[in-house]
Amino acid sequence: MEYLLPPIAMCGNGHNVCNACKSKLQDCPICKRKFTDVKNRSLENICRKVKLPCKYTKDGCTEAFSIDTISKHQSECPHGQYKCPFVIASLDCSWEGPIADMKDHIRSEHVETGDYRDVLGLHYARLPNFETSSAWCQALFAMNEVFFRMSEVIDGFLYSCVFYVGPKAKASKYNYRLTINNTDGRGCASMCHETSGFESDTKEVFRNGNCAVFHCEFAKTCVNEDNELVLEEEIFSSS
Repeated sequence: MEYLLPPIAMCGNGHNVCNACKSKLQDCPICKRKFTDVKNRSLENICRKVKLPCKYTKDGCTEAFSIDTISKHQSECPHGQYKCPFVIASLDCSWEGPIADMKDHIRSEHVETGDYRDVLGLHYARLPNFETSSAWCQALFAMNEVFFRMSEVIDGFLYSCVFYVGPKAKASKYNYRLTINNTDGRGCASMCHETSGFESDTKEVFRNGNCAVFHCEFAKTCVNEDNELVLEEEIFSSS
């Protein structure tokens, strides 16, 4: 029951069907005649001149697009349906909804200590039990956006990535900087990266080094007396 978009085929009686539906049907749902290989060129030309409203209109989107651009927009529309970012950490959460409702979901359903934080400018992130744990995650609310940090120790290295939660195209608009300082104040390590889209494969991001990477032997010299690794963290717009 979506828009009739090219290529538009016809059955033997001239009823129209788009390619997406034709591939699922044996015959015409109206008259039961078989489909032909003839395209309705006139209707296709009309469709190309029409501006179509986004399918998330009921969720608040007010924009309209040509048939050549509407699919791309709908795949990135901020009013679309997005999964809870905690699935990045392989945690069981089946919630899906618009970005506008995501903060309320996280605040109400992910209430363990450290699950989320409101941050502004330079702040401190803590990875507790660094000597005995191997993975940490946290949702971050900054600049009216939602981010998600995932950190994991793999083969002697600490990988830490900040993901942008929302339309993939906007991930390139934000950067993050992570810094660790050893406890005697004589050394530090700092890395800056572009945020990754939250639907990216985390293992691939870590494997390709598209994130902050610290050697664990140095990271251990930065652990405080409470066995926490403290990260200086800053998320900022790159534009």
